Amino acid sequence: MRKPHQIWALVSPAMHKKLKEYAVQNKIAATRAKMIMYILYNFHPDQLLEDYTFQSKTGKMVNIKVSDVELEYIKSLAQRYNLTISRLLRNMVYTFFRELEEQKRREYVD
Repeated sequence: MRKPHQIWALVSPAMHKKLKEYAVQNKIAATRAKMIMYILYNFHPDQLLEDYTFQSKTGKMVNIKVSDVELEYIKSLAQRYNLTISRLLRNMVYTFFRELEEQKRREYVD
C-alpha cells in the first residue's frame, strides 16, 4: 500500500473553528481535514477571496492526508488559481464561509 501524502495548511483561528462547527451541524465527517476536502470537491468558485484576517503567527495548522489522485487534483486547483497549496486551501475555506454568510443575509432580507 502506498503511503498517503500529507498536506499542511494554516488557517485563521476563526476559520479553524468554523470548519468543525459546520461539519458537526451538517453531519459531515467532523475532522477539519475532511471538511476541507469536502469543500475542495463540492465548492467551485469562479474567484477566490483572500483571508486578510490570517496571520501566520496565530494560524491554526491542519494536516490532510491525501492519495495520489487527490494530491494531483489539489495541485491542479492550485495551478488554476496560481497559489501555493496552503494558500489555496486557506482561501477556499475563507471563500466558502463568506459565501455561506452572504446566502444567509440574502435569505434574511428576502
